[in-house]
Amino acid sequence: MRSLEGIHEEFGRKVGVNLFEKVFNTLASLIPEDWEICLASEGPDQKYYAGIVRGINNGTPIHCDWVPYDTLTEPWAIARVTNQAVFNLYISDVPGGDTQVHDYLWNPEALAYRDPASYGYFPELVTGRKRARFHPSAGDLCIFNSRNMHQVFPVDAGCKRRRMAMASFFGVLPPLKPGEKTKLIFWS
Repeated sequence: MRSLEGIHEEFGRKVGVNLFEKVFNTLASLIPEDWEICLASEGPDQKYYAGIVRGINNGTPIHCDWVPYDTLTEPWAIARVTNQAVFNLYISDVPGGDTQVHDYLWNPEALAYRDPASYGYFPELVTGRKRARFHPSAGDLCIFNSRNMHQVFPVDAGCKRRRMAMASFFGVLPPLKPGEKTKLIFWS
């Protein structure tokens, strides 16, 4: 069985560039020099995977991705993240499939609007809030605070192609003890 990291390398050989590595290195160039940048891990032999490639044609409900809440019942290292974002590198062009980010950060009061039939939230949570909607094209790199409520609209009916994107969360992990570096960690 291939390693998950090997999938990025194999894909890189086929298309001429390791896309995850390129985004990872670009973001690494932007962080303070005294920080460490790495894959999230639960120990030396338990690294998380980062850089999932997936197709979303049917859209998503309004939701957020905020690891301290999403891992509330788990003792995982990523639960200590203090700030989080996501990158989406779009691989295909399709009609429709827009992404919309709402000016509403997840907080405990949002739970009153949680849709029990899904992982999403009812639209009333973001009614009247500012929002940014964009139509991604192949090659676009979009980075936003994934704690903000966001959604993906369905691809236009009749489209035979998949809305494909590579995505990874990344966040700030503060040191646990003196002498440790602040880390920018990645996971999917």
